[in-house]
Amino acid sequence: MNPQKIIEQLNEIKMMITKGNQFQKEIFTIKDLMNYTGFSDSTIHKLSAKKLIPHNKPTNGALFFDRLEIVEWIRKHKVYSDEEVLSKFSKQLKK
Repeated sequence: MNPQKIIEQLNEIKMMITKGNQFQKEIFTIKDLMNYTGFSDSTIHKLSAKKLIPHNKPTNGALFFDRLEIVEWIRKHKVYSDEEVLSKFSKQLKK
């Protein structure tokens, strides 16, 4: 393997480690949240302005997001499959 290829692979590994550590942060900036969720900057601002996503705004400008609150928020908005709905409905009827 040539030295250039080794350097490229090391840079790739460095990026993966950096990205992995980034998701362990307790508090996200908008940029962190964009990377974590894949949402665009404008989507995050719209959700925040409409108070649809949990956030903090300590300086009347910068937005911050608690990672655990975001995970909980995402899980709260689960869309159930038809099969899951029918299964839950059937269980309720049997009671």
